[in-house]
Amino acid sequence: MRKGIALTLLLLLVSVFAVADIATSVDLAQEIANTANEQIESLIEVAVEKAEKFTVHYTERGMSQNAYETLIDNLGNELASKALRISQDGIARIEELGYKAICYYVPVKLGYKVFLIDPILIIDD
Repeated sequence: MRKGIALTLLLLLVSVFAVADIATSVDLAQEIANTANEQIESLIEVAVEKAEKFTVHYTERGMSQNAYETLIDNLGNELASKALRISQDGIARIEELGYKAICYYVPVKLGYKVFLIDPILIIDD
């Protein structure tokens, strides 16, 4: 009888630790996604501010259209490239934990142009 109780308690403890470990890894995966999203959101904010300054220089200070478009294109392409690297790194780390993550594209307007940026990682439970 004591062996039966001891075995039951042992199985209970093992299952409790297993559930706690699963919850911890899900939380860690979500934290990785949140951190990546915050980094990308920060990059977007900086890019939007720069684009606004470029637009002011273009409209009020006589910047050439070609120079303006080049600045905006370079800014948007750099943002997209950095965001993609952050997303890919986050997805790889989440997959190492055994979860699936994806990102979807969000339009970000910089000056005269809209760029598709992928800041949102979705954890597929």
